[in-house]
Amino acid sequence: MKQSGRYVVILIAAMALWNTVVIKPLKILSVFFHELGHSFMSVIFGNGIAGFRIYFNESGYALTLPKDGFSAVMIANGGYMGSVLFALLILKLKKTPARKYILGACAILLLGMSIAYGDSVFTMICAAIFAGLVIIIYMLRNDKVNDWVIDIIGAVCAVYAVYDTFIDTILLEINRKLGLIPGWGETRPVTDAVQLELMTHVPAVVWGVIWFIIACCAIYSTMLGKRKRPAGARGRRTAA
Repeated sequence: MKQSGRYVVILIAAMALWNTVVIKPLKILSVFFHELGHSFMSVIFGNGIAGFRIYFNESGYALTLPKDGFSAVMIANGGYMGSVLFALLILKLKKTPARKYILGACAILLLGMSIAYGDSVFTMICAAIFAGLVIIIYMLRNDKVNDWVIDIIGAVCAVYAVYDTFIDTILLEINRKLGLIPGWGETRPVTDAVQLELMTHVPAVVWGVIWFIIACCAIYSTMLGKRKRPAGARGRRTAA
């Protein structure tokens, strides 16, 4: 099966099973990457983090320490953009000799961050379970299993960021303005987009659209875009 075909299969299966317990662990893993995105941006542009937490209902938060207004904006953008970039980085590294170490590196990162900054037992348990599963996968010593797991994690985590941006930011904000679905969005959650609106006065829906476009373009170019043919392969014919 071609790589792009594999991604299509994963995406179709993920959408079919989206609200089932099968995808639940991957959604929680996506929240991990989301909060790590905030955390890393805070380390780069701010004064680090004081802790982070994830919940079973697929929500979470990072206690970041911004230096100023600019760093606060960068940190708020780090969640959705960070989760997409983490997922795409995994898929990119899979095409290199580093693919054997991707799952192990992710397990060490999540477990280490959870032990150092995790604010709840659930956060550390999730990281420990992921690390245990990675150990089992390595014990199997099966490259195909390793590759499929990497593809599933990368694809689903990237799509989760797109889905979350589209539903919980764009559609939610549109519904608040137009009242298409009664009751939905009456209590406005303090999302990353809402925080950015308060800091920049740019509407939350605009931030959502920006994230959505960037994420879709990145996912298409990484997972579904056509590969460029080598220059030497152009016009080459097989001798009869």
